[in-house]
Amino acid sequence: MKEETSVMKGPPLSLRFLLCDITGNVGDFALANDEWVSSPIQCLDKAVDTDPNFIVIRFGQMPFGECEALVELGIALKRNSHTQKCPILALLHSKHRKLLEDLGQAGVDFVKYVGETALDSTRIRTILEGLGPDDRLDRHLKEVCAYLRYSVVESQHELAACGAYLDRLVLGSRQLNAICKTENHLQCEYFLNPRLKS
Repeated sequence: MKEETSVMKGPPLSLRFLLCDITGNVGDFALANDEWVSSPIQCLDKAVDTDPNFIVIRFGQMPFGECEALVELGIALKRNSHTQKCPILALLHSKHRKLLEDLGQAGVDFVKYVGETALDSTRIRTILEGLGPDDRLDRHLKEVCAYLRYSVVESQHELAACGAYLDRLVLGSRQLNAICKTENHLQCEYFLNPRLKS
């Protein structure tokens, strides 16, 4: 880890983080400084009471209502005078343009993709100690095509469509992962020549 690119400063054991993970996919929390809560309300209360160095919010595969509640938690943390300066890391299951935009508006600072991996003290500390400029939320937004549009089909499923093609082109996982959710979208014919509604 290079000191000039790392966000974390000081010895790792001085780090105090608070994890909000409503998925329950949590391992051992060995050190006294490490805390885990299972709801947004608990997270806000604990963050105000304990003044952590970092707040980590996990977004797993979950119903959209639960996802929105976690975004609201980010907004509440950044509006609260006791927690507004505390950096927030969002741990995401996968890249999702709308969620990244919502997190940006909420004031979330960093993003990492962890899939459905179980989280424990050691894993979270490793993630936090390795954070750098490439993990800033705005960097992740630049990677994903701004024309991605989502339509909810049911509580946990949605269709992705190309807004540069009048929302008429439904995108499959191959196209999403190879082009739309990478910087390859900058060479996409639809991105370069959008057919927008007038």
